[in-house]
Amino acid sequence: MNITSATGTRPGFVRISGRLCLLGAVIGVLVALVGLLISPAVAVDRYSYPHTPGAFVVSESLLIVNHLLLLAGVLGLIRSGAAGGGLGRAGSWTAMVGLVALTLCEAGAIALADSAYPTPQSDTLDAGYGISSIVIGIGFVLAGIATVKTRRWTGWAMYTPLACGLAVFLLVLPGVFLSGDDTFTVGRLTLTAWMLTFAALGLALGRPDTGGNDRESPARSE
Repeated sequence: MNITSATGTRPGFVRISGRLCLLGAVIGVLVALVGLLISPAVAVDRYSYPHTPGAFVVSESLLIVNHLLLLAGVLGLIRSGAAGGGLGRAGSWTAMVGLVALTLCEAGAIALADSAYPTPQSDTLDAGYGISSIVIGIGFVLAGIATVKTRRWTGWAMYTPLACGLAVFLLVLPGVFLSGDDTFTVGRLTLTAWMLTFAALGLALGRPDTGGNDRESPARSE
């Protein structure tokens, strides 16, 4: 008997969280690309660069939505059981803490929309961005290692949580701190690449074989 059709749980929480995560990734990519493609409306010494303060508030608000949708993806990863308990659960919750902190940073950035750059306030906020990103990366690396070890997911899906974490250390942080005068452009490109790993996670959560705890056991379905 097909357990999924028998229980009626499909798509269930895990698959819905995957769709939300995918939507969040798409929003993140669009925000990054718009920042790259538009003509700067303010000087580079303004915190809202390249947007006007009003447009910057819209952009940051979309990033807040992005982070909340990615949080749904992490909840889906936990619910799926793909990362198991112990290390995997600890890593997943660590990633969630980092995403919440990153969301708060975006809210703080809105308050600086009409300020100069750099300032002591922007320096503090930049540190917050860096720390929260590192926490996210550590969390996903731990959850990703656990996911590979449990092998409850198969094929490419097995590696998506790990990719979300490694991207922080291999792309995002080097792109921001090692790009010199072209930090903004490289930062947007690395953000786009990072969001693509979350898109892959969203697709993985949406696969029929990643339902985890959303599905009942065969004994209960008979």
